[in-house]
Amino acid sequence: MPIDGFAWPSAAYDGIAAIFVQFAAPDLRKRLFARMIASLKPGGILILQGYTPKQLEYKTGGPSAVSHLYTEAMLREAFHELEIIELREYETELSEGSGHHGRSALIGMVAHRPS
Repeated sequence: MPIDGFAWPSAAYDGIAAIFVQFAAPDLRKRLFARMIASLKPGGILILQGYTPKQLEYKTGGPSAVSHLYTEAMLREAFHELEIIELREYETELSEGSGHHGRSALIGMVAHRPS
């Protein structure tokens, strides 16, 4: 089933993890993020991890289009309804097969839906 076809139930989940869902172009990403927010129960936690635009310099995996990469400002705007507990950019070595190997520019976020 395509991700855009998933029926995200309202206020159903205590936690959602969105790890490298950067296949989503901006329009799909906007819908996906809105559905994630709506699917969190009050007090629910969202964990998100992805690549930043600096990843294009490393060429060690991830999307090749800057429009699919995350910035702190973009995530703050997209998830403004949630309380952001942690949001940080960092770099590390990844070794996740031939498609994601080497120095990587990442961003991670933990947020919760207020009760």
